[in-house]
Amino acid sequence: MDEGAEPTLVHLESVAYAYAEDVVLDQVTLGIDRRSLVGIVGPSGSGKTTLLKILGGVLDPIRGSRIAAAGMRIGYVPQVETVNWYFPVTVDEVVLMGSPERRIGIGYTKHERNRAHNLLHDLGIGHFEHRHIRELSGGQQQRVFIARALMADPDLVLLDEPMSGVDVKTRQDVLEILSDLTHQGVAVVLTTHDLNGVAAHLPYIVCVKGRVVAEGPPGETLVPSVLLETFGAEMELIEHEGHPIVIDKHPPTRSVGGR
Repeated sequence: MDEGAEPTLVHLESVAYAYAEDVVLDQVTLGIDRRSLVGIVGPSGSGKTTLLKILGGVLDPIRGSRIAAAGMRIGYVPQVETVNWYFPVTVDEVVLMGSPERRIGIGYTKHERNRAHNLLHDLGIGHFEHRHIRELSGGQQQRVFIARALMADPDLVLLDEPMSGVDVKTRQDVLEILSDLTHQGVAVVLTTHDLNGVAAHLPYIVCVKGRVVAEGPPGETLVPSVLLETFGAEMELIEHEGHPIVIDKHPPTRSVGGR
């Protein structure tokens, strides 16, 4: 490790994973350092969520190795589509579910309730803590699940498509929250399909299509050759205020009846 570099929290070496006979990831080598903010991009079915779960230790690779720092604590934010919004639970109760001291049939301590209360206020939604989770907007719901992930005081936070279905302002707010976490020493890894709204504004990108196609800053990964290999489509890039902007490359049009 280079002098002054942040310690590695989790490292994957030549990892593979399969569902039944369907291999979704193969030969994946990737390291996540403390304080890093990493975006995993790729098309549907490319293995993004599977990779996130392997990083978190939820899935064990069928080949290769996963080495994690001793005592590493992990917070997880699921895709909003997987949440049952009609389950009878309030905002503060959702956050308390993330407590590492969670016990079946036993109430939460005053310390745990105070921590949940403070996290919600820090994320700007403290006044919603006694509402049903269903009553909140998509962006507010996302903040609730970030607060739940932070209850464990994690070293690493994993988020699966956290910007899905949120508006531009919420997307900017969530990116700012995640950036602030890295300044506090937390590593953040998220999956996204939004190349311009999210990926282009992250410091480090991992392009995945069954393997790691490329990794590095947006200027090195969001380039036509890598995007073609990752998404199977030709794309063009323009630069705006130092950020790459990805646009679809349309084939030349042919006039009707022309020669």
